Amino acid sequence: MAKKVLNNPSPNVLMNSMRSIGYSFKTAVADIIDNSISANATEVKIYLPINDDDLFIAFLDNGEGMNKEELLNAMKYGSNHEKYSNTDLGRFGLGLKSASLSQCRKLTVASKKDNLISAFSWDLDIVLENKSWECLELEKSEIDVLPKIEMLQKNKQGTLVIWENFDIARKKSNGHIRENLSEEMEETEKHLSLVFHRFINRNFNQLKIYINEDKLKGYDPFLEDHSKTDSQKVSEINYNGSKIKIQQFILPHMSDLSNEDVDKIGGNEMLRNGQGFYIYRNDRLIIYGTWFRLASSSLNSELYKYGRIKVDIPNTLDEEWDIDIKKQNANIPKALLGSLKKAVNSVRGRSKDKSAKRAKLELKKDDSKIWNKDLNRDNKEEFFINTDSKFVKNFIDGFDDKDKSKIIRFLEIISASIPYDDIYNSMCNRALDQKIDQNNLESIVLEGIDQFNRLKKLFQLPNDEIFKTLKSYEPFDNEEIFNLIKEKII
Repeated sequence: MAKKVLNNPSPNVLMNSMRSIGYSFKTAVADIIDNSISANATEVKIYLPINDDDLFIAFLDNGEGMNKEELLNAMKYGSNHEKYSNTDLGRFGLGLKSASLSQCRKLTVASKKDNLISAFSWDLDIVLENKSWECLELEKSEIDVLPKIEMLQKNKQGTLVIWENFDIARKKSNGHIRENLSEEMEETEKHLSLVFHRFINRNFNQLKIYINEDKLKGYDPFLEDHSKTDSQKVSEINYNGSKIKIQQFILPHMSDLSNEDVDKIGGNEMLRNGQGFYIYRNDRLIIYGTWFRLASSSLNSELYKYGRIKVDIPNTLDEEWDIDIKKQNANIPKALLGSLKKAVNSVRGRSKDKSAKRAKLELKKDDSKIWNKDLNRDNKEEFFINTDSKFVKNFIDGFDDKDKSKIIRFLEIISASIPYDDIYNSMCNRALDQKIDQNNLESIVLEGIDQFNRLKKLFQLPNDEIFKTLKSYEPFDNEEIFNLIKEKII
């Protein structure tokens, strides 16, 4: 019979290795907030350093708090959890420690319960030196000088997590730690607003997250309240005794979105690249913006970018979905591939139909416009300079046929060289009331005066009639431009 031999892991090696399992700054911060939500907190305050003499990050929540025994267990690698509830966001008993120490070398946790504050600390340097699982229990005098401890002392209950000694940030920033942490937090704000948007936006037991007293707003990646969002009914799949919920969305066309709508969805990058599945585990977003290879690459085109599929899974299916420690990766179980493939095809078809219908409505040649659009052989929208527009015709009217051909060929080359991506991003960022650039304005006004004079000479009509004709086509239909032309002529 085999002999049982105790073979404990080396703490100095294991703790150092766990720092490299793939946490980014934003996913590490999200993991700390997971613990606060599991403790039924309704408020989480994140404090960043405001000067170079106080380099720490503190997380304070108003959750249930822990007594000394519970806190010591929470600080254990592979902490015991007799039974996970169906609302728990944790699973492995590693998140608090592995997430924190992936970003710093010293983790301190103080918690208040039954009016008593307990505190323990992991200092990686001490573990490496002594090569033992020595978690430090802080005395009252040490607790009283912890950063932001006064905030916990004021609370009835809750937990304070403190990160110190940022060796990772020091390496990345050549010693400019505070600046690096501030830059990291800018990206983290967006991440938290998306990952926890359901908790932040709900009407009951709402979660409030503050960063240095600034309250975060939750995003809405589906724009569910928008009148032009195409949302389908929720469907359910029974899988291994648990229910998975699926809902399909087609976002409104970009031209139907205000600047406020774009901000609400998470910005231009989310609008452009956020298509695909959104997998939620107990309302917490795990992974998003991927089709899990259930769609051909053509799906990631402009025609299909508005399609999104929301999938809700319970934490009882973590193993089936391969949810990892960092809660940022998942894989679809093979038994569900068929059902989710149908959802992808449905979204693709509806998104394509919606875009095609809109294109059909919009693809009307208008000779009052300089730019028109048409569908190319791949059924994609393509913009072109309308050489039959009044502006172009009036401009080239004084040239001979040979020069006219050169000008038209030149305009066709410009049409074929449109930087669609740059224009798209600029249009998303542009305020609706943006003024015309002054240099462009002067050129347009001068051309407008020339065209007025040509029309006057050609038709021999009163000024009012010429002005009316001039204003009937771009770019002179712009009120600001037209008034300037009129002022110059009159």
